Amino acid sequence: MKKNRMENYGKKIMLVAMFFLMFSFWNANAQQDTMEQQPPQVDYQGQPPVDYDLDGLTDQAEIQIYKTDPKNPDTDGDGYYDGTETVSLADPLDAAMIPGIPITEEPVVTNDEVPWAWYVSRASGLVAFLLLYLSIFFGLVIRVPFVHKIFSPLGSMQAHGWIALQALFFAFIHGVVLIFDKFINLSLWNIFVPFSSSYEPTLLALGTISLYLMIILIVTSYGRKYMSQKIWRAIHFSNIFLYVFTIVHALMLGTDLKNEVARNIFIYANAFLILFMFVNMFVRIRKNIIRRNSNNVENINTVQ
Repeated sequence: MKKNRMENYGKKIMLVAMFFLMFSFWNANAQQDTMEQQPPQVDYQGQPPVDYDLDGLTDQAEIQIYKTDPKNPDTDGDGYYDGTETVSLADPLDAAMIPGIPITEEPVVTNDEVPWAWYVSRASGLVAFLLLYLSIFFGLVIRVPFVHKIFSPLGSMQAHGWIALQALFFAFIHGVVLIFDKFINLSLWNIFVPFSSSYEPTLLALGTISLYLMIILIVTSYGRKYMSQKIWRAIHFSNIFLYVFTIVHALMLGTDLKNEVARNIFIYANAFLILFMFVNMFVRIRKNIIRRNSNNVENINTVQ
């Protein structure tokens, strides 16, 4: 009896062990299949997604996962975008694999790869800076007679103020839309309170301070008749800080300025504006000298 019982217990233990081994083997295969079915994840390391070559894959995804060239939209040279090939389950590194979608088609971009908020922020930031550039330029034109004749009536206080208002509007969109970007994870507090963000706090603070300087300059310009000329001029002098802060913010954080052509255009255009600022200062100093000399001559004639 004891022998039969031991045999029965042994059989049960063997059945349980076999069942456990079979379950473990099945579970391991199931986990492996699940891992193979899950798409690989891109580690952005807190940085915004960038698609330099506009092929539908972010630079980080091309480097970490697909091993393609982030500066070449067609790495294998077969006439198809890298993003198109990956979506079509073709190999972007094998020119022999044809996805069936020609390169003339728009590349497939998923919301997970390139969020819309980041594109809106980039576009509005570029527009805001262009309008700020024009506002400063036409503000300087008012003071330079021989240039003012060329750009009149754009070189007027009305045009100067209106363009500045549009720049403020797009700068506001540039910042606020980032609350919808899941990669940077900014809140309204981070956007409107300088140095409160964990992501590039100093550079983001320069953008926030520039926004506040724009508001101050625009409000005081429209309320110029309610204050003395000296106070208005002292406040308006802060546009130099606004311009410098904006340039640093754009150069250090601007994704589009990583492109060499765009960066060179940006640098040369701003170098021209800085040169024009010095021309404006020279014209104003010359006017003041002429005015003082004429006043001295009048005083001498009066005494005689």
